Amino acid sequence: MISLMDILFVSPPTDDAYELVCKRRGQIPKSEILSDGTRAHWIGDSSAEKVVLDFHGGGYVMPASEFMVEFMFQVVDFLNKKGKNASCLFLAYDLAPGAPYPRQLQQASHLINHLTQNLHLSPQNIILTGDSAGANLALSLLSHISHPHPSPTIPRVTLPSPFLGLVLISPWVSFDTTLPSFQENEFKDCVSQPGGKKWSGAFLECKWPHDGAKDNYNEALRAEQGWWEGLPVDEVFVVCGSEEVLRDGIVEFERKLRGGLGKERVKMMVVRGEYHDQPNIDLQIGYKEKDEGETAKLIKSWIASKL
Repeated sequence: MISLMDILFVSPPTDDAYELVCKRRGQIPKSEILSDGTRAHWIGDSSAEKVVLDFHGGGYVMPASEFMVEFMFQVVDFLNKKGKNASCLFLAYDLAPGAPYPRQLQQASHLINHLTQNLHLSPQNIILTGDSAGANLALSLLSHISHPHPSPTIPRVTLPSPFLGLVLISPWVSFDTTLPSFQENEFKDCVSQPGGKKWSGAFLECKWPHDGAKDNYNEALRAEQGWWEGLPVDEVFVVCGSEEVLRDGIVEFERKLRGGLGKERVKMMVVRGEYHDQPNIDLQIGYKEKDEGETAKLIKSWIASKL
């Protein structure tokens, strides 16, 4: 069986994936480097008025692939063709098992403080996006802002205004691999029950079912709807595929989120016939942008409609 360290050994770091795509697209790499060494990479013009802040997926154990970076380039291209004057900032967070929870929340919190305090960006000009584990991180960050995490190692974040929007793509909101959608979509999806257990075990430093290690910050489905009241974001778009194993947990989470935020602030789409994190997986298996699925189109259109 391939170990997590084997995966990390053969996977280029997120920084390398970013530089590869920049070279291919003719963009000069530019990054924000935080005091703890964390890097976040610019896609498009760093002086753009609007910023899409992206947290990549990969179960917290895999670096961003070149295809994840490429998809965000495509998002920025789409937005600018619509006249939106937008860029993307792509967080290269540390990976488990070497950097378990809550390291990634520390980094995301540091980055938000850097953007608002040092770069003087307004949260009203920022849309957060995340796929899979990246969506988990986005929700963890927003929970921390609303309900400060008890760990003193995580910087407090105070916002002058809410974020403009949040896009959750196939969000990893539950570590429960016994939900019916796991059995229904076992042979249709790219995520497996053994893989999910291995990744969450590395992230939480605790074997599945992770007794004592789960909380509202790392497993969003645990939180009741009252937790989400006052979440510092104007609107949320949740999207997943009908044929992904995480579907049932995502649908139940969205119900709680809508109950807390209000139905007018939350939009949910379960895309028929599509699977986990389809925009990135499609690029990885060789599909071109002209062949993109419905999930990719919905993400781009929703972001454009909010900018």
